[in-house]
Amino acid sequence: MSLDATDWVWTQSAARGTALVVLLAVADKAGADCTAYAGTAMLMQRTRAARSTVRGAVDALLGSGELAVVEGLVGPGGETVYRLPLAVGHTRSEGAGIRPGSVSGPGRKSAPGGPETGPGEGRNPAPGGSEIGPQNISNKREPEAQQPRATRSPLIPELHPLGDALAAAGVGVRWTLGLGEQRDVVRLVQAHGVEALVSLAARRTTGTEPKPARYWLKVWGDLDRAPAAYTDNLAAGLALLKAQKEGTP
Repeated sequence: MSLDATDWVWTQSAARGTALVVLLAVADKAGADCTAYAGTAMLMQRTRAARSTVRGAVDALLGSGELAVVEGLVGPGGETVYRLPLAVGHTRSEGAGIRPGSVSGPGRKSAPGGPETGPGEGRNPAPGGSEIGPQNISNKREPEAQQPRATRSPLIPELHPLGDALAAAGVGVRWTLGLGEQRDVVRLVQAHGVEALVSLAARRTTGTEPKPARYWLKVWGDLDRAPAAYTDNLAAGLALLKAQKEGTP
């Protein structure tokens, strides 16, 4: 856990509601570089929110710049790797984390004959003991254990045909999806076919800058919500396009 990153979320972030809890969940797993892997399932569990709500919160945070996707990296289970870019370099104030009542306030008196420090403070350590408590040791070691695994983010085999077809059609895609989101794309391919997804993406493509795969996942979701007439027209258009390629009159 990065206590500095968590403190930044509490004190500096403009996020609210589910978006704030998503940021806290990422910060809770972040290392010293404010980077952590976080899958949608984990964020749903920690925020107690639905999948669509979590994805909406993540998209809002990506749009605001308070969260960023680390390109080319995934977690050990295929999770997306995020960074809290605005938290990098943030340091907690010296007063952060002090227990209420541990510092004497105005008019507060210590017990007769007692020490001026709080319970347990000012005591000599046991012979041979360390002055650093076990909790401090665990806090120092935990960021190392939470570092994301530096592995490339390949497409799962089921999406290779779609990736090749999109590239051939000139549709730029940044494939930074977690394993669960890739499975969502596979379901859309199985339901509507590769050509339908490529055709829809080609019509929505503007400019040459590749768009994140999460954007295309939303676009392709329109195929599930499209009325039958739209689906029939799309199928007819695809059939005509195929016939033209094959030279059929």
